[in-house]
Order: sequence, then structure tokens, then C-alpha cells
Amino acid sequence: MDLLRQAVNGDMAAFESLIIQYEKLIYNIAWRIMGNAEDTKDMAQEAILKIYRNLATCKSIDLFKAWSARITHNTCMDELRRRKGRAAESYDAMFDDGHDIDARSGDLRSPSDDDPETALLRKEMANMISEGLNKLSDEHRALLVLRDMQGLTYEEIAEITSLPLGTVKSRISRGRSNLKQILIKMMEHL
Repeated sequence: MDLLRQAVNGDMAAFESLIIQYEKLIYNIAWRIMGNAEDTKDMAQEAILKIYRNLATCKSIDLFKAWSARITHNTCMDELRRRKGRAAESYDAMFDDGHDIDARSGDLRSPSDDDPETALLRKEMANMISEGLNKLSDEHRALLVLRDMQGLTYEEIAEITSLPLGTVKSRISRGRSNLKQILIKMMEHL
């Protein structure tokens, strides 16, 4: 019997093993969408609770990764929609700890990895991208985060968001285009 079936049958050790395997994915998705440590922890916890409550609806262990990513994504997006009308949370918190996130790998880079001038330029670019992401719609921001920062495939994103593959591709393209225009305008005002 696989871990999923054991967990569905009430085996808490099996559930904990599943969560340990996927907690980094859950946390990273929440981090990229929410943008600050406090909200990330809250949304990751909420997602894990929803995963536990709905465990029986996951059809197989092979689908667990995409299924848990979908729950995490939806939990974060629901929270952002709930907050609509209030000031949007900033992504600046991602860069306040003296580390930058490598957009291609998602790895943290220490400022000591670069000479001071390169580190400053990297920090300024990260802040500009962060500000640009905050100006996108929640949907475009979330899709760009899943694709360009989290490195998920279009197919995985379609599964997570319950959107058709073509819609995912077009919205990511539109989001990138919007972000590019935002960044160009920001550069013109420097």
C-alpha cells in the first residue's frame, strides 16, 4: 500500500512522510505568490490543512505533487482575492534578508557571491522586478511565479490552476508582455 492510501486510512506517519516530501514545493509556491514570510507560513499551513482534509480526493500518489500544488495555489489566490481592495502585499520582503532569488533556479544568492557593484545592481534589478510583479494582476503574477520562478511546466500549471493549456500559455505570454512594459516605463523614469 502506498503512502497516500495509508494516509487516507488515518496513518498520520504516512501523511507526515508525504508532507515532508512536498513541503518545500508547498512553501515555495506560497512564498512566491504571497511574497512575505508571515503570509507564506500562514498560507502553507492552511494548504497543508486543506490537503489533509481532502486527502481522499487525490486519485493516486502519482498525482499528489500537482494536486498539492493546486491546493496551495488556490489557497493563496483565495487569500489574495479576499484582500482585494486592501493594499497589495509587496514582494520586497523577498529581498530584505540580504539575499536575492535567482529567477531561473529559484536559489537564494548571497550578496557575498558577487563584487559590491554587481551585488548592488542585482539588488536594484530584483527590487525593480519585484515592484513590476506587484503591478500585475494577481492572476498574471501567480502564473509568472509558477512558470518563471518556480520552474513548473505549462502542463503542471494547467493542472494546478484548472485552466486549459492554451489559456495558461497565452496568459503567461500576456503577463510577461505586461511585465516588460511595466519595467520599460520604470526604466524611463530613472
